[in-house]
Amino acid sequence: MRCRTVFTLVAALGFILPALAPAQMIRLKTSYSSITANNSPVWIAKDKGIFAKHRLDVQMVLIESGTTSIQALVAGETQIAQLSGGVILSSGLAGSDVVCISGLENRSAFSLIAQKEIKTAEQLKGKRLAISRFGSASDLAARLILQKLGLNADKDVTLLQVGGTSTRLAAITKGAVESTVITPEFYILAKKAGMTTLADPLSAKIDFPQNTIGTSRAMLKAHPETVNLYMKAIVEAIHYFKTNRDETIPILSKYLKIDDKDALAQIYDLYKNILQPLPLSTPEGMQLLLGWMAQTDARAKGAKADQFIDNGPLREIEKSGFVTALYR
Repeated sequence: MRCRTVFTLVAALGFILPALAPAQMIRLKTSYSSITANNSPVWIAKDKGIFAKHRLDVQMVLIESGTTSIQALVAGETQIAQLSGGVILSSGLAGSDVVCISGLENRSAFSLIAQKEIKTAEQLKGKRLAISRFGSASDLAARLILQKLGLNADKDVTLLQVGGTSTRLAAITKGAVESTVITPEFYILAKKAGMTTLADPLSAKIDFPQNTIGTSRAMLKAHPETVNLYMKAIVEAIHYFKTNRDETIPILSKYLKIDDKDALAQIYDLYKNILQPLPLSTPEGMQLLLGWMAQTDARAKGAKADQFIDNGPLREIEKSGFVTALYR
């Protein structure tokens, strides 16, 4: 009887213990394409264990070019990427199955700055303007800003592929170029150095998919739960950003490599307002870009922004009450 009882208990435990075992982690390779504060949700999700909380073992890599990032995504070297919506459009028009599943920043955050002696946009004619790579967010933003200022990027200036934002700031500081487009965290430093502002986000007011989250439709179809968990982690990281100032600023300092406390405080305050609790992708900026691209790319003519957007995962999260519970 005792043997039979022990055997029964062991057998029962055999069924119970697997259910009690820790849930298996899901491995995921992701990328972000610039060292800019709009990528802070992914840094927070990694550093504060939010990805792990949602059963994700995320390998996060910096690929400092949107065009290179989208190539890695299309090739399957990464499964999810944070990058400009412009490269998603270019890749989609070329026939890839990439799609935008979130808009972390839906308005252009770029400012156009120049050397101290340049005071007007007209004085940029014949000068060098630094971008990261052709087809990148900085390239598209530079062209749109110049267009607003009455200049033609292909005729009036020489666009130079220099690299990421910090590299472009160093280039203009050293006099290697006369102008560049720059994101808020480094714009604050550029102003302190006395650079001339020719346009900023408030004056330009350009709807623009500055920083989006992209994946492939194949990934959405084959691994919907993984995508849902990733977006849950991002939504939770945004909540952490908004509600934990003292813990967030050191993370900004670590990744941006900025020690200036005043600059970091300004960056935090700016992005606390920019980052939305539910970071949906919006069609306005995408449609504007398609219209601009249609001038040189026949494939963009008649294309609709909704073809390249899928807010399904975020809408599911919203419907579940997850966001409401976070902010309650």
